[in-house]
Amino acid sequence: MEQQAGKRHLIDELLLIANKNHASDLIVRTGDRVRMRINGAIVTVDSSKIAEISREQTIDMIRHISRHIPNTPDIESVHNLDFHYTLEDACHFRAHVLRSNNNFGIVARLIPQKIPSFNELRLPPVIADITNNRNGLILMAGSAGSGKSTTLAAMLNHMIRERPIHAVTLEDPVEFNYSTNHQGTVSQREIGTDVASYAQGLKDALRESPDVIVAGEVRGRADIQLALQAGETGHLVMATVHATTAVGTMQRIMSAFTLDEQDAIRERLAENLRAIIVQKLLPLKSGKGRIVALEIMIKNSVIKHFILDPGQWSEIPRAIEQGHSLYSSQTFDQHLQELVESDQIEYEEALANAVFPEDFVMRMDRE
Repeated sequence: MEQQAGKRHLIDELLLIANKNHASDLIVRTGDRVRMRINGAIVTVDSSKIAEISREQTIDMIRHISRHIPNTPDIESVHNLDFHYTLEDACHFRAHVLRSNNNFGIVARLIPQKIPSFNELRLPPVIADITNNRNGLILMAGSAGSGKSTTLAAMLNHMIRERPIHAVTLEDPVEFNYSTNHQGTVSQREIGTDVASYAQGLKDALRESPDVIVAGEVRGRADIQLALQAGETGHLVMATVHATTAVGTMQRIMSAFTLDEQDAIRERLAENLRAIIVQKLLPLKSGKGRIVALEIMIKNSVIKHFILDPGQWSEIPRAIEQGHSLYSSQTFDQHLQELVESDQIEYEEALANAVFPEDFVMRMDRE
């Protein structure tokens, strides 16, 4: 399907519309109407404005946005494909191509061209304090689409602004671009393009004179071992995990190992962990955007003691709450209460997202 001279490709038009409407995602599928995710909710574009997308159109869109990636595959043989796509001077996207019912779809996640500041993301001052660590392991957790990558990018951007460091990132694909005009610098490596695999990238990073390694998502035993090793050898390692609480994050780490290995991993985790940040994005009461709800666990002597004893892990949420005034740690439910009391989110939204709903009702003095 050829485009008329000077006319934008349909997918580019759709991406620009998504950007203009502050969508986080554009969803295009064969035989379906165009949809966008705006403020966390799916919004459907009326078919009178944009008709259902045909198979031919979808394939043509995929060819268009994937035309610059190395070794572009035959689209008909693709089952999934991940890459980044940029509309110059407009917007940047992380694109995912999927096969569905023997047809195709595209999900494009909007990546801000400018890395947001802590203030713009409404992150508390303790996040800046966490970036002052010089070694060890910082874990960022949350579900897909919770903004983990954006928060990590803001943390790394803060670091290179504040001190002369060399950071190495492993990304799949590369999302944000870091300025070279700061005190520090960032070497970004894309899996499959700059380095063959995640494991190889982590091994290479140790030889690349890093102060900070942003390791991306740690998924399995080998990845976790390498991340721990890097933290143990004097580097600050930041990695992401799919989990919904601080304790759940550690449980996810432990589940990658056999029972015989878990005692040793607990000891290494207790020694090298610096903080766990878990986040969710919730709709503002005003209806104008979303706000981040955070669980922040700062490792201290009490938390370290509990990590070493799996029978005490149920006590960790209480220890996080009790450490709020001294360490600025907080549980999800603590922060949800604060967001309700400051009139930023609805009570019903907070209750639906509370870790312990019955306790949250009592916490809020509601029946």
